[in-house]
Amino acid sequence: MAVRSFTAPSAPLMQDLLKDLYIKELKAYKPAPDAKGADASSQVKDFKAPVAPATPSIDAAADLAAWETANTEIAEAVSEEAVEEEEEEEEIEEEEEHHH
Repeated sequence: MAVRSFTAPSAPLMQDLLKDLYIKELKAYKPAPDAKGADASSQVKDFKAPVAPATPSIDAAADLAAWETANTEIAEAVSEEAVEEEEEEEEIEEEEEHHH
């Protein structure tokens, strides 16, 4: 009597079968195209140019007059202080000469 026996495939044969299935699936894989516009628009804000500043109003004549009067007041004050300091220095020198 002839009996047919079934045996399990050997380990090397099983590896080849799994490797072939894996390679077949890798070749068949087609990645979905990325929606580039939708992703970028959610991450980036639209550029808006800043508002130009308003030009300041300048009254040059009044500013110049105020500057000139300020300078004369300062010059007068400085010259008065210089005269007072010179007088004090002269007095100190005269006192030192009398003491010697």
